[in-house]
Amino acid sequence: TRRTHELPSPDTDLLICDACGVRARWAASRLRARGRTRIDTRSGPAWIATHCTATGPSDKRLWRAHALLTDIALPAMRAAWGPLDDKRALDLACGSGRDAVTMAIAGLDVEAWDRYAEALARCRELGESCGVGVTTRQRDVEASPTLATDNFDVIACFNFLHRWLMPAMAAAIRPGGFVVYETFTIEQRAQFGKPRKDAHLLLPGELPGFFEGWRIVHYHEGRAAPRRIVASLVAQRPE
Repeated sequence: TRRTHELPSPDTDLLICDACGVRARWAASRLRARGRTRIDTRSGPAWIATHCTATGPSDKRLWRAHALLTDIALPAMRAAWGPLDDKRALDLACGSGRDAVTMAIAGLDVEAWDRYAEALARCRELGESCGVGVTTRQRDVEASPTLATDNFDVIACFNFLHRWLMPAMAAAIRPGGFVVYETFTIEQRAQFGKPRKDAHLLLPGELPGFFEGWRIVHYHEGRAAPRRIVASLVAQRPE
């Protein structure tokens, strides 16, 4: 379970294969306990021998960054700048680092901030496994909602909201830079019960107001996954 952050999204079908049936069922039970329901198992040496076609490390990544970053934000950055190698990015409240590592793979010079040391360690490990480096910093931006002005070309933030931080975040992005932001709306709580606190939920139409005057590349409110109702924004600061 230590590497569950490297699995695909919970709405993806998973098949667990192991020569030992007990071990396969145990792994499935652990994943179901963490909210995954679309899991099946196959076991036994005969089944493994006839169905598995490769051994060793995978040449493909199971995990995926948020679609807002991969499908909308990164293409918009490349259209604006071309190669991204000279651009600095911050993944704020980075968690296990999928988005930070994806930006690093794209060529950005990435810092990843989180309040939890364990999350930052996973971020570094994920970067190393993908052959890229990410600079991690343990920061509690709720306790100290400050960022240096004009310090980053890109700030990405997913599943985190601290309204006192928003003006500093906007000011920390250099002219011509991008914000990539996605987090839950009050409709998420209405349908699924969490997050519970108003402070962690966006109101309808609230998110673009934090970046007034910016060029809106993309904005959407609604269902991004079966149990994920969010506001999603990609915006570019005026030059």
